[in-house]
Amino acid sequence: MVSPAGHHNEAQRLFTLKRYTLGDQTQDPELDRITRLTATLCQMPIGLITLVDDTHAWCKSGIGSATASIPRDDAFCTHTIATADLLEVPDAAQDPRFAHLPLVVEPPEIRFYAGVPLIAHNGQAIGSLCVMDMRPRQLTPLQRELLSQLANNVMLQLECHLASRGQHAISQAGIGIWEMDIPSRDTYWNDVIYQLYGIGENDDINMFRHLNVYVDEDKARLQQALDAAADHQRAFNDIYQLVTPKGLERWVRITGNPVMTNGHVAQLIGTMIDVTPRKRIETQLLKQQALEHAIMRAQASFIDERDNTQALNLLLDDLLALTDSEYGFIGEVLRDQQQAPYLVAHAITDITWDAASRDFYAQNAPSGMIFSNLDTLFGHAMRHEEVVIANQPDQDPRRGGLPPGHPPLNAFLGVPIHLHGHCIAMIGLANRPGGYDTALVDFLAPLLGSIGQLVNSLRVHRQQRDDQNAIARLSMVAKKTSNGVVITDTRGRIEWINEGFTRLSGYTLDDAKGKTPGELLQGSQTDPDTLARISKALANKQGFEEELLNYRQDGSPYWVHISCNPLPESENGSEGFIAIQSDISDSKAHEEALYKAANIDELTGLANRRLVKEKLARYCLEATDDQPINVHVMNLDDFKRLNELLGYQAGNDLLVSVARRLATLTDCDGVCGRLSGDEFAVVTRSAITASSLQRCIHETLYLAGQPIKLSTCVGTTYYPHDNGDPDTLIRHAYQALYQAKAAGPSQQAVYNPDEEQSTRNRQKQRSAIHAGLAKGEFQLFYQPQVNLQSQEVIGVEALIRWQHPQEGLLSPAAFLPLVEGTDLEYDLGEWVIEAALKQQTLWQQQSIDLPTSVNISPRHLLHPGFLPRLQSLLDAYPHIESRQLSLEILESATFDDMQAALAVLSACHTLGIDVALDDFGTGYSSLAYFRRLPVQLIKVDRDFVRDMLSSQDDRAIVESIIFLARKFSRPVLAEGVETMAHASALLALGCHLAQGYGIARPMPAVEIPTWLAQWQAQRCGH
Repeated sequence: MVSPAGHHNEAQRLFTLKRYTLGDQTQDPELDRITRLTATLCQMPIGLITLVDDTHAWCKSGIGSATASIPRDDAFCTHTIATADLLEVPDAAQDPRFAHLPLVVEPPEIRFYAGVPLIAHNGQAIGSLCVMDMRPRQLTPLQRELLSQLANNVMLQLECHLASRGQHAISQAGIGIWEMDIPSRDTYWNDVIYQLYGIGENDDINMFRHLNVYVDEDKARLQQALDAAADHQRAFNDIYQLVTPKGLERWVRITGNPVMTNGHVAQLIGTMIDVTPRKRIETQLLKQQALEHAIMRAQASFIDERDNTQALNLLLDDLLALTDSEYGFIGEVLRDQQQAPYLVAHAITDITWDAASRDFYAQNAPSGMIFSNLDTLFGHAMRHEEVVIANQPDQDPRRGGLPPGHPPLNAFLGVPIHLHGHCIAMIGLANRPGGYDTALVDFLAPLLGSIGQLVNSLRVHRQQRDDQNAIARLSMVAKKTSNGVVITDTRGRIEWINEGFTRLSGYTLDDAKGKTPGELLQGSQTDPDTLARISKALANKQGFEEELLNYRQDGSPYWVHISCNPLPESENGSEGFIAIQSDISDSKAHEEALYKAANIDELTGLANRRLVKEKLARYCLEATDDQPINVHVMNLDDFKRLNELLGYQAGNDLLVSVARRLATLTDCDGVCGRLSGDEFAVVTRSAITASSLQRCIHETLYLAGQPIKLSTCVGTTYYPHDNGDPDTLIRHAYQALYQAKAAGPSQQAVYNPDEEQSTRNRQKQRSAIHAGLAKGEFQLFYQPQVNLQSQEVIGVEALIRWQHPQEGLLSPAAFLPLVEGTDLEYDLGEWVIEAALKQQTLWQQQSIDLPTSVNISPRHLLHPGFLPRLQSLLDAYPHIESRQLSLEILESATFDDMQAALAVLSACHTLGIDVALDDFGTGYSSLAYFRRLPVQLIKVDRDFVRDMLSSQDDRAIVESIIFLARKFSRPVLAEGVETMAHASALLALGCHLAQGYGIARPMPAVEIPTWLAQWQAQRCGH
């Protein structure tokens, strides 16, 4: 039976081994230099790199006597990978673990072994680096250290192989990787980006310094994205168009992410992938949609119009738009008595250039301009009935002359249109940028067929002018069209449908006859507003165009575009409607995707900022003083710190949960949107208040089974009381939010312009504090604490100061009120703790052992991240014993949440950190604090101590506090000891611990050693 390798997860270990080696058991010559160096430095005859799989230990590199593979139970390596450190066996023959191994009892008769496990980045041991000898011995400390370092080098070599495979996979996947150094803007990228740019590795071009490869619009956008990433730490992800040196157009998606060093962006890294095929498909899809719309309009006009010249004019506009042509014509091909073709232009662009041409156009265009000269490009198309493409007309032998003053002809396309084997029409287009090609002709083919039908209808109109002929024409065209055609009576009941309708809906004429289209096709998701517009148009005998969700006979939904027109009154007086339905499901799906991308927040599914403003503008049009619009903007309290504590994914899950709750409030009336990060907007016409939003958020959330309590600040404004546009209303709600946040967590405020400047000033001051913290402008002063009886220094209290660049040294009272209730409160608190630990480290180097107490605010103490951060700081300074650090909290700090405070203080006690109750006697629940809270020191408020010599009341309070503390076995320290008289009075009352100006003022850390020496000298003098 094969023994386990000593790891908790053997399957994971074997998987890790497979990742590094791919199962290759052959020796790796690149590793021989390490084994050779190992054997030399350790002065051993044998050096091996062995890897352990599920059955064997095999040699990846070896110097000396090395066996390619041995059973795992017979290998020293099996024991090595079960340890976390170097395994040394001075004499294997005397060690019961190894004395029986074949390597020991048989040649080469190993007596000494030392091996270090090869540990991968995930903690899995995959093998060992070892040395062996045939005689007992021991490694020196230096050799042990060298063996461990060389084992790390083996893993670095294996990691390089793994990274090389990863880079190769990325390149094979067509993913470009780039890195930009911010100070120099020098850029590195892999070979994929060279291919995307169409350049060689030696070409003198820098991707982001020389942006001329990008089209002008995208060049500016990319430069802005790079500048924002470098200057403002904004990641980006967008699509840009470039043109390679060989003229190839290419679209690439570029991502960029800032890499921070010491609070600054040092580098940008990102990817680049080719999205040209998808971009071209999207462009083609939009063109296809425009083409289908043109066809649908042509078919609708074809059925409805008695004179289709107007329809042809609209079609010419569509043709020019679809092909980006400057001018053109649609003409009917007729033949004279000699059967020579000539052209009647029923639709033609007005390109007249002088008075004579304008008069000619005005007289002939309405009835059809006639062109009979066949010695032209369009004449060649008619005469030979073939497509004419001339992208250099002035050099084409088929060209004809142009009249003086005629606009330039830079490119020409002439396409004959056939129906039933005969050329009945043609189109001519001119001056498309880049010229014309056969692909464009193929693309236009469906529309050309509709043009042919329209031109053919003109002929029918000329032959049959009466209503019966018109109805016959209608029936013929309706049967041939691929779209659904419905004819109803005056009551809207179906009289006739074509095969296209049956293909779209599944209903036959027998199924549909006598029913209304609504009875057959409408369902639960059909828009009632659209139906109301249709009903109104039908009641007024008016035509309409609408897009509608219908349902097939099998229940499946599909979108149609409906073009409906009233039929002319017949001889018996009856009239009805004719409707053409075209399937637009694909375009609607694409439209919906584009809508979501433009209007919906991807993470939460809520409206984004753009859609919130759009709906707000719509609501404002209907608002009155009696029914105002409520605009709420809210921001989760301390979400940034929660996100850092719980992780990015958990933070996203919290945002999604919050979004779901808010969405339930606005299901019926209003809109809820995510503006950015953890900021949400709720716009409603109903009575949703800021308080109801806060209650909704305050309800406990559960994340992975763990309860999470959130709070939020809300800023509100009301329209039309606040008579602004949507941008202004949202900005005012933001300003109210800032006012609420300035008051602390879980607050709310209504926009007040008088408060705006005050809020800006406070925000400016907070920004200065944040910048000062980053620039190192804050420092700690330390006030000694002594035992009055023994004259010993028992510790110091750390007190924060701000060395303001303009205002000089500021006390806490000048800036701490500004940070209360904000994230700065946590930042300053954590800075104080870490600064105190750093200073204790420096004092230790001077043989100064001074316990230090730091002040903690109530919100910082009760924050979910306080204990984990405190533990991490203690771990970062392992040489500082936890007893050397104590926390001071105000007596009233935890009054509102005693249970939470008890849990946190108990955890601090478990960590070995003492807690002092500061300013005792100023709170409201002193006895409760004495009884329940695990505090180790009571600090009497300085105001009582300062006046105890002149005020009997203050002396009585101090005496009572000392008495209570003694009853509850708590030591007492008096603050505010300003004179030796105060010290003597306190000693008489039984209070031995003190601090104050009479002992020492707060001083910078560099002055503490001198003060200690002076105090010691004074003490010895006494």
